Amino acid sequence: MKHTHVFQRREKILQLLRQQPQMSIEQLAQQVHVSDWTIRRDLAALEAQRQVQRYYGGARLAQEARQPDQFEMHAQQQAAAKSAIGRAAAQMITSHQFVALAAGTTTTCVAQALRGRTALHIMTNALNIAQELSREPGILLTCAGGEVHGDYYTLTGPVTERALSAHYYDLAVVGISGISPERGFTVNSQANAASISIMLRNAHRKMVVADHTKFGKVSYAFLALPAGIDILVTDRPPPPELRRYLEQAGMQIIIASPPDSDGTAGQQPQRQPPLR
Repeated sequence: MKHTHVFQRREKILQLLRQQPQMSIEQLAQQVHVSDWTIRRDLAALEAQRQVQRYYGGARLAQEARQPDQFEMHAQQQAAAKSAIGRAAAQMITSHQFVALAAGTTTTCVAQALRGRTALHIMTNALNIAQELSREPGILLTCAGGEVHGDYYTLTGPVTERALSAHYYDLAVVGISGISPERGFTVNSQANAASISIMLRNAHRKMVVADHTKFGKVSYAFLALPAGIDILVTDRPPPPELRRYLEQAGMQIIIASPPDSDGTAGQQPQRQPPLR
């Protein structure tokens, strides 16, 4: 729990610096409610990760971290693949299910593909997913509270975790930042990993949605081993070594079909036969 608080505090510092180009040590300490010494230590760690640039008495956001709209930037990457994955995942969600839908660009595509559906109960920790589904009369929507991270529309922290822990789900649908045989499934935020882990823990079945660019990558925070996940929905077959690793863990791999040239949905998603 101590490490979780550290990561949440450092993400809060980054959020403050995105809102204000540069801040003093004293300002940050007042906003985050910790000592000047703790802020200096956090800034040193963030500078080592190339997230901030320190100067005498304060810090500014590093150039690498200055992105005008991180969610939109990531949503545009592999957009067609994510849309196909979203449709394929939505086809596997049936009426009368209670579904935990985690924050992320690919899970947002799942939410978009669920519009028009009926007799579903969705729990999410994403503000944009809540907005996507808020006017769907056939969907009972619950949005977890918590600390808002405007760059990804994510809700995290103790309030979020308590809300997610209080419910049990037929299915959890989550996105990830990396899949590798060495480290399993990883995400780019420790705070978000804590929320997603609760969704997975409280779900009867667990689905990961991820495009092929996540294959072989290791991101910041550990999420789960393949043995804890039932289904992977992706847009291309994983490389043989990774595919064998996932199949040995008992995971079902679904390959989403891209849209046809006229923009309509393609063929039904393909279940990959196991490697011999």
